[in-house]
Amino acid sequence: MTPVGMHALASPRRTLVAGAARPLGVELVRQCLIRGDKVYAAARNPARVPVLADLRAEYGGLELIALDPADPSLVADAVPVLESLTDTLDQLIIAPAEPGPHEKLADSERDEVLATLSGTGLTEHYRRHAVAPLLLVRTLLPFLANRDGARVLVVSSWLGSLAGKTQGGDYATCASGAALHMHMRALAHDLSDERIVLMLGNPGHFATTPDGPTFRVPIDEAAIGLLSQMERLPRERTGSFLDWTGAERAW
Repeated sequence: MTPVGMHALASPRRTLVAGAARPLGVELVRQCLIRGDKVYAAARNPARVPVLADLRAEYGGLELIALDPADPSLVADAVPVLESLTDTLDQLIIAPAEPGPHEKLADSERDEVLATLSGTGLTEHYRRHAVAPLLLVRTLLPFLANRDGARVLVVSSWLGSLAGKTQGGDYATCASGAALHMHMRALAHDLSDERIVLMLGNPGHFATTPDGPTFRVPIDEAAIGLLSQMERLPRERTGSFLDWTGAERAW
């Protein structure tokens, strides 16, 4: 019997995970492999992410693709590579974006504070974290449209919630998150014509090491929860913003 909300597929799910260089992206790749998916892990430079090579050796079923959603040239180069591997995607997962190739921690911190933020920094953050995911889904739409009932998971954050904004600061992250939410809400309606279901997912405060703070969610539980909620989401609720437990998040 197929679990509620799961697709009954004759062959392994074909899942592309963008943002596969960061901890949550890696864990989403891992969990998709564990459940038997054929996975395409996309990162700016996969060769510099040794854990991906380890996962490919351990599980098989993993292809590595050089793709940064915010780099149009890499996206363009990745499409024919993906076409050579598959003509369909059952699931597209967009995990948190990698920092820009020339981005420094000090740059990102600067644009979170009123006294130091710049228009250039805010615009670049918006482009990388809010615009790039939208354009990536559009680019990969032909792959998703070839599979009836395809699913899209876009990982977001509670920081994009307008209702939850109760203090100052975090300008770049909050503004980009709110913009991403609006883009995905609009996109969900457009994708419904193709019978594609989209979910915005909040992984909560996850721990990246086993000895992380006890108030943090283990990263494997966050990843499993997001995948489960994406699978269970009814078509009529496309565009929902849920956390890893299935709880509705405030817009």
